[in-house]
Amino acid sequence: MKLVEVSEQNWLKVIFLSTSDKMPAICEEFVASNALSLVQAQFEPFWVTKVIEAEDALVGFTMYGFVPEDQQYVICRLMIDHKFQGKGYGRKAMELIIAELQKNEDCDAIYLSTEPHNEVAKKLYKSLGFKSTNRVVDGEEEFVYMQQHVGETTSI
Repeated sequence: MKLVEVSEQNWLKVIFLSTSDKMPAICEEFVASNALSLVQAQFEPFWVTKVIEAEDALVGFTMYGFVPEDQQYVICRLMIDHKFQGKGYGRKAMELIIAELQKNEDCDAIYLSTEPHNEVAKKLYKSLGFKSTNRVVDGEEEFVYMQQHVGETTSI
């Protein structure tokens, strides 16, 4: 499994990936559409957009980056197409995204948020080491992953 660039060859397929078996909407149940994310990244160039690819199939989409306004590394979007859910791709994608962000020397923390009732996502994030910040941001529950350094402990 790998993260690949959104390109001239795959962007249209990316737009039609959906968490639902219905036609993609601007806002799906728990995530904004990939089309909206690609447009957002054009106007907020700090976002990195990637396709999640497994076994030569496009299985999902992610958007992450360093948000200058907040001075934070953020995973803004993660979606796995409905045809590929429940196969461990979300976990593996998150591991790849975390590894990508941690290549930045100043990345000590990674933030994300989710709808408060998205129990599947919250369970995944917690299992990867994310902890609730006990904050609600734009109606979503915020989580943080703290980079551990040798000999250090962190607490929230």
